[in-house]
Amino acid sequence: MRKRWSLQRQLTILAVLFLCLGGLAVWLVFQLIESLEGSVVARNQRELASANTRLIKLYWESHLNQSGISAQLDVRLRELSTEALGNFPRVEGGFYLLQQDRLLGYAFPTHGGPIPKTDIPPAERDEILQLSRRATSQGTPQELVLHPRLDILVLRAEPLPLWGAVWTMKRMPQTKDGPQKILSGLVVVGILVVGVWTFAIALQLQRGVQQLRQSIQAMEANPAAQIPLLPAEMGVLGAAINTMQSRRQKLEQRLHRVERLAGLGQLVAGVAHEIRNPLASIRLNLQYTDRQLQKQGITDLPSASLIEQVDRLEHLVQRLLYFDQNQQQEALSITSFEAIVQESVALLRLKAEEQDVQLVYVTPATSLLEVPLRRRELGQVMVNLILNAIQASPSGTPVRVGVEQTKDTENQNWFIAWVDDRGPGLSNHDRKHIFDPFYSTKTDGTGLGLAISHEIVTRNGGHIDVYSQPGNTRFSIHLPIELNHFKQHPDTQNS
Repeated sequence: MRKRWSLQRQLTILAVLFLCLGGLAVWLVFQLIESLEGSVVARNQRELASANTRLIKLYWESHLNQSGISAQLDVRLRELSTEALGNFPRVEGGFYLLQQDRLLGYAFPTHGGPIPKTDIPPAERDEILQLSRRATSQGTPQELVLHPRLDILVLRAEPLPLWGAVWTMKRMPQTKDGPQKILSGLVVVGILVVGVWTFAIALQLQRGVQQLRQSIQAMEANPAAQIPLLPAEMGVLGAAINTMQSRRQKLEQRLHRVERLAGLGQLVAGVAHEIRNPLASIRLNLQYTDRQLQKQGITDLPSASLIEQVDRLEHLVQRLLYFDQNQQQEALSITSFEAIVQESVALLRLKAEEQDVQLVYVTPATSLLEVPLRRRELGQVMVNLILNAIQASPSGTPVRVGVEQTKDTENQNWFIAWVDDRGPGLSNHDRKHIFDPFYSTKTDGTGLGLAISHEIVTRNGGHIDVYSQPGNTRFSIHLPIELNHFKQHPDTQNS
């Protein structure tokens, strides 16, 4: 099977390719700028060639004699230049006479100033003279492109056989290409920014993936480890993994607790079964012995007290049988969990008043569904939790009881009933063993109340959570709502 590239490698390759393409795009943009400028220069060179052709034509048609007076010749040639260049905007030019080695007949008819321009620009005079001499000596057209500061200057000289040359010149402000260059520059900057940004994102993702991988490996070695805070989406992913890890730890703790309690429960249930029959035999024999002693007039033996203790043991054994997995459960009946909680609160309100504790029922925000529940068993759990809270609460403090209906991330409906007190709280050791049979934090407790409550809630598909710190302890019952139970148990509707 072909091995797929890792995300880290793909991101690295993507960043490198994007930078390469960005560099290529920059080069192409510069080429575009140059090609734009080159096309403009070429167009103007063609225009200058046409202007030179017009100058040469008018010169031959005028039949001028170069041997005349220089001033008169310059005026006559200027007239020809003015006539020839009048139809060429922003083009200036004139003649070069080989016999006099001079530039004559300069004209700039489209200058547009208040006074006609008659002097050759001094900055370009030498360049024009050299270009005209070269065209005359070589007998071929000569071109020159200059870039003085803000302008682009195009010069063209063409030979005038036997006499010299004609020349023209045109200035093109570089500001004409300003918008294109600015736009091209913005494109280049945008490409560079996007490239750097992409590279930065790739590095960020690479570092994030690496940190996630290292943190997950640390979690495998130490379940208490957490993924550190990461930026952007990696932080969201890390937080989600932390949440999943916390839920996984809680589920594992519940599973271990259920497995441990299941083993203890089976042991306790087995012992209870073994004790039950001998206890029944002892009670019968005590009753028989008591009757025989009464017939003989012996009444000073504590047989009644012994029978009372046997009954107490029988009651204890009866409670231990809750841990028997084969014990028949209470039948389901359609009821509201809120009604069960309210009934439990009502039963213990007098007990709370005797302990000077305020028993407060928190009404749920919305009404709860009526579903198939084991009313007596769940009522026993709630009574036990509320009674423990009352006994653990200092005088004058409240015990709050509530129930609500909610959904988890998997869209599963749950009932959550909770009992909250302001007692001293539980230690870490107590929280680990609070549901163990015969483990109690009270001096006169049997240690069976919470163990039996846990067993009942577990058999109904739920679980009990404990939160405790000094001054606050909360027991929460989480019970799944089986909405499809109506279809599975239609007989419960009439229970």
